[in-house]
Amino acid sequence: MPKAWKLALYAVGALLALALLVAVSMLLSWRGHAKPQLQAAASDALGMQVRINGPLVLKFFPSVAVTVEQVHIGGHGAELLSAGEATLAIQLVSLLRRQVRIPSIQLRHVTLTLERDRDGRFNFEGTTPGSGAIPAIEPTDVALSDLTFIYNNRQQGGGVQAGPCDVQASELRISATSGAELMKHLSFSAQVSCQQINTRVLPMSEVSFRAECINGMLEAKKVTLRAFGGNGVAAVHADFTAAVPGYRLHATLAKFRLAEFAKNFSNRKIGDGPMDFSTELAMRGNDSDQMVASSEGEASLRGSELTLSVGDLDDELAHYKATQRFDVVDLWAFFLAGPIGLAVTKGYDYAKVMHDSAGSTQVQTVISQWHVDHGVAQAIDVAMSTKANRVALKGNLDFKSRTYQDVILAVLNNKGCVTVEQKVRGPFSHPEVDKPNVVTSLAGPAVHLIKKAEHLLGSEERCEVFYTGSLPPPQ
Repeated sequence: MPKAWKLALYAVGALLALALLVAVSMLLSWRGHAKPQLQAAASDALGMQVRINGPLVLKFFPSVAVTVEQVHIGGHGAELLSAGEATLAIQLVSLLRRQVRIPSIQLRHVTLTLERDRDGRFNFEGTTPGSGAIPAIEPTDVALSDLTFIYNNRQQGGGVQAGPCDVQASELRISATSGAELMKHLSFSAQVSCQQINTRVLPMSEVSFRAECINGMLEAKKVTLRAFGGNGVAAVHADFTAAVPGYRLHATLAKFRLAEFAKNFSNRKIGDGPMDFSTELAMRGNDSDQMVASSEGEASLRGSELTLSVGDLDDELAHYKATQRFDVVDLWAFFLAGPIGLAVTKGYDYAKVMHDSAGSTQVQTVISQWHVDHGVAQAIDVAMSTKANRVALKGNLDFKSRTYQDVILAVLNNKGCVTVEQKVRGPFSHPEVDKPNVVTSLAGPAVHLIKKAEHLLGSEERCEVFYTGSLPPPQ
């Protein structure tokens, strides 16, 4: 190697060694009063109060990093985040410029609490809705392990609790903005996995997804989960660039168990069997009420070989004229489309309408197809078949006013005409349920003879067809 090259290499090596020595000297001199400086710098950067209650440890190998314990971040009288341990990697080059650049952050044993108060203000915002300055954050990789996430909505009720979760986010960046505009100025790519995510109507486990957010456009891809004993797949797209956010959801839940599903709205054993649910919805809104009112799309529930613990439907119908005991409304919950139906029936007391009849009903097939238009679910093809009977439903579910609209449940003959019907109206929580109405006399020996004679004479009785859907009568 030429002597000039060797001298150049020595010079570069000496400069690097000098730079490293300067950086280490700065770190060592900073170490003595690092905790208060770090608290102050973090508080200024986040616009919140940051406390470090545990020790601070400075590491040089394998890379320069600061580890602190018992970190608490809060503001406006509430704690937003706490971490048992936080490790901040430090870029050496930034120290030469008398700056501290943190390219990556690792938080362990984390609790993140978001809360929306009754005035619609989040706990990371200022004293008035939409205020609260959030400073710019340069691209940073963030890892959260053993994360518990809690969201409480005190304005509308309900919330979400998730954990333990692991989050690996890369290139997280925020341009300076206010709390209300945060999503429009946030970008990141992340892989998320949670053992449990519980909402008011849908408990989930083994949840995993990939999230991408670029300046207000958020997409959750390859979402997988388990719920009610079934396997779910979903995709979510959210657009926060407009004044009113927009959302699109596609989800399927395969082979979930009716028994597990029913536990969410009744302490009584309802039945069991496998069912499949799917939905495609679009909605817009700044809160759940606006989102419900704008929702449009489809929802479908299908099942086969189910057992319902509501007595023997076929036996009760066969003896209905003598007993007058059958209530078609005993079956209504199973017509409603999956989690959509759960939202409807959650507050209803089924003990008041379900008999203590012995036996059970074997359902061969159930179909529940709905179209959603501006928050109103319209029954498109809703029916079930047993060994001897077919039951169908018509009407609407208005999720804006939370009421039943002209809902009719009917027992059908082979032509799809009504033999017994029952009407439901009023609020989801306290509906008005009419007594069963016999529209066409139920089968008996004399009726059979009359109908046979009418058929032979060419004067067979005509009826108005109630159901023209895809479910054929039982064979």
